[in-house]
Amino acid sequence: MNVQLEPVLFEEIREEIGAHIAALPSPVDSFYEDHVLLSDHAQVVLGGKYAGLAGIHDESLITYFSLKPGFRVHGEAVFHALRRREQVTSAYIPTCDEFFLVHALDDYRTLTPQARLYKYAGERTSMMVPDNLVLRPAGHSDAELLGEASSLFDRIDQRIETGELFVLERDGEPAGFGIREMSRLVPGRASIGMFTREEQRQRGVGSTIVALLIQRCREEGIEPVSGCWYYNHRSRRTLERAGMTSTTRLLKFEF
Repeated sequence: MNVQLEPVLFEEIREEIGAHIAALPSPVDSFYEDHVLLSDHAQVVLGGKYAGLAGIHDESLITYFSLKPGFRVHGEAVFHALRRREQVTSAYIPTCDEFFLVHALDDYRTLTPQARLYKYAGERTSMMVPDNLVLRPAGHSDAELLGEASSLFDRIDQRIETGELFVLERDGEPAGFGIREMSRLVPGRASIGMFTREEQRQRGVGSTIVALLIQRCREEGIEPVSGCWYYNHRSRRTLERAGMTSTTRLLKFEF
């Protein structure tokens, strides 16, 4: 069957992409979403009929691939067409996206775990937070301090304006920072993360920030999700101590 990949503007398919990601059995975080949002988007056309969607980031990385139920029998042919694009060499695939995953598993050169993706499943009671630890919204007077976390937090002034950044104080002094970034694809979902100041590490600051961000999300009816680099064992332990669990990995396939 003739496979056509026709460029399409993101705004024309935003709702469909959002519905696809929201329907996955486990949530994905803002790192993966950012790659989807910055992709070149294409409609898959089979036999003159609209069959699904695909995205390619930076002309080389497939970020999502989905076909409507009646066309999934042609998944292998469509995926091969995507891979034959001139500069495509790899794909980011969350393990919860089974249809995308199985097609990459059919023929790849290397596979590298990229990240662990976390959700709060309510399986643990909330952490006990000492009274001398308080999480507050960041203000512009905190911008210079937040620069310590520039490897994690970008667009600091803008994020302060939108209420995405937080400061955890211990006895009135900044001990660490938190972020809550609302999903741009799935309403009611937010990615959360933390950064602990060097002199405050190994004192429970990171897990306290995550626990308090989870609490804030739940009070506002928001689903908290998170992610960390696959080999960042400290972040993994921090997230798990705060009550988050991971059932999904983000994998990078090289073809």
